[in-house]
Amino acid sequence: MAEVRGPAAWMRLLGQIKLPAIQSVVLEVCQLNDSAESSADDLAQIILRDASLTSKVLRVANTVHYNRSSKPIQTVSRAIVQIGFVEVKNITLASVLIDSFLTGKPKTLLLQRLARSFHAAVQARAMVPKLDSERREQVFIAALLRHVAELALLASGEPAAEQFIVERDLYPDDEHAIAMKYLGVGIDTLNRELVKEWKLGDMLQDVVNPNAKGNAISAVINLADSISQHIMQGLTSPQMARNCQQLAMMCHLKLEESQQQILLMADEAAVVASSYGADKILPQLPDRQKVLEATAQYSVTDFELVRHLNMLFKLFSLQDNLSKILHSAVLCLHEGAALPRVSLMLMDYKSKSFEPRYVAGRDTLLWRQQLKLELDKLQKGELLHDLLTHQQPIWRVQNTTSQPLGRLEVLLPSDGDCLVAALKVEKRIFALLYADAAGRSLTNRQFAEFQLVAQTLQLMLQYQENHPPL
Repeated sequence: MAEVRGPAAWMRLLGQIKLPAIQSVVLEVCQLNDSAESSADDLAQIILRDASLTSKVLRVANTVHYNRSSKPIQTVSRAIVQIGFVEVKNITLASVLIDSFLTGKPKTLLLQRLARSFHAAVQARAMVPKLDSERREQVFIAALLRHVAELALLASGEPAAEQFIVERDLYPDDEHAIAMKYLGVGIDTLNRELVKEWKLGDMLQDVVNPNAKGNAISAVINLADSISQHIMQGLTSPQMARNCQQLAMMCHLKLEESQQQILLMADEAAVVASSYGADKILPQLPDRQKVLEATAQYSVTDFELVRHLNMLFKLFSLQDNLSKILHSAVLCLHEGAALPRVSLMLMDYKSKSFEPRYVAGRDTLLWRQQLKLELDKLQKGELLHDLLTHQQPIWRVQNTTSQPLGRLEVLLPSDGDCLVAALKVEKRIFALLYADAAGRSLTNRQFAEFQLVAQTLQLMLQYQENHPPL
């Protein structure tokens, strides 16, 4: 097979041979006019052509980030009306791209790069409400595809592409020379050509164009990209310290608040990835505990619960993203109340089951990947059945009760202490809040703090249901 060299050869290979389906659908979606009424019908038809894409778009549209109500969105047309044309358009675009990159058995290097891009996209979107709330979804897409050429090259399976990435990572200062050696074209040039060819939008063109005048949105995307590359070095490493300072200045935060936002969004990346069906990249996303271990002078104090509650109330008072509020509540219990393992399981009204979306603690990643508590399989007398019947927080003490765990045995196979509470919105069960001691005993104080956070979150959910954001 002839060696692929130069921009024209790579563009032909990626567009016509390796990724023709992705180029076709992406072009269709990107050419839709955001201001034309007919575009909404066109977008719906593009989505409905593919049953898998339809399912994924509706799944993402029903996440708490987009659907703040307790009523599920069941059709594509309803999604466009309820959450907006631009939002559904970008959900579709992200779904198509992610699904294409993950088709088959992607190598670890591609999973790592896609995970980094996903993390950057979530970090960038969290910064945007401070600057330009109307464009946050475009920023998410632009940050996700900031390095689209690398993703496309790795997805192509060409040996030269992988050789370039591996050697460039070892010698980043020699990127251009290494790209010319293996690809016959600079990676920045190829990036710009793909953005232009696939019509990925003016915002992304400005970000990847070195001659474009810098603006606030480009600064957001580049900062998020830097965070995603350096976070595992620890928050106090030289580059991450600069990133935290820059985020604090950009979003008018205290330094500690900027650090907490970065950590929160690192966790949030896993939630968003799961909603897009990108479970393959979950092991490659940042590990909060490892980031903290790498952070110099990190220590736990007696005021952790107060600090986390303050963060929770601040997010609520700012009417911030509901997903951030939910995740902050889980971290409040894990780090503030020192509960070893915590999960917030949201109700999927379509399948009538609870699915772990927000988790914290050892081995909890597997909960998100493998667990689903189906209501039709509950039996009378089980702990979860009684909880849903009486809707009062339960503390199941190890070896002191004969009440069976039932479906909760999947969470706590060691039969230790666990805490469970149901959260309601307009008389409907919205979620289950679960915590356990990883096979050990819990204290009265931890149960009291668990109830405090559950009650606080319940009031916040009810308020937001009655006072939706404008």
